[in-house]
Amino acid sequence: MKSIELKFFIDTTVAVSAITGRNTDAWVLLESGKRKVVSLYVNDFVIKETRWTLEVLDISQENINYAVNYILECCIVRKNVPKKEFSRFRIRDKNDIPILAGAVKESAVLVTEDNLLKDDSKGYAESVTPEEALRKIK
Repeated sequence: MKSIELKFFIDTTVAVSAITGRNTDAWVLLESGKRKVVSLYVNDFVIKETRWTLEVLDISQENINYAVNYILECCIVRKNVPKKEFSRFRIRDKNDIPILAGAVKESAVLVTEDNLLKDDSKGYAESVTPEEALRKIK
């Protein structure tokens, strides 16, 4: 029987929740990527937005660098989808298009804590919460 590789695209909300300890399931999901139990993807946009969010949370630069390095250990980083391809995505928060486009490009399940993005991603990509992603792994 052929095994199916689980591929997840991690949204900034999930990365920040894992790093700050706000969501244990998000942390376990990143650890699963680090151990190669699943394939986790992010793009350059998610890395940049994670850095910015941690700065806003007044996290020290040293800890931000540590956090980003940890994400890089757990996830495969892809280049951003070119902006010229964004027009096909009709979602309410245009700032989320690079994330949704990344998930679609990877043919990955989008993992997000953003309910608006989760709703708007229907028709483009499957989307789940970190908790739901962990249930798919088991």
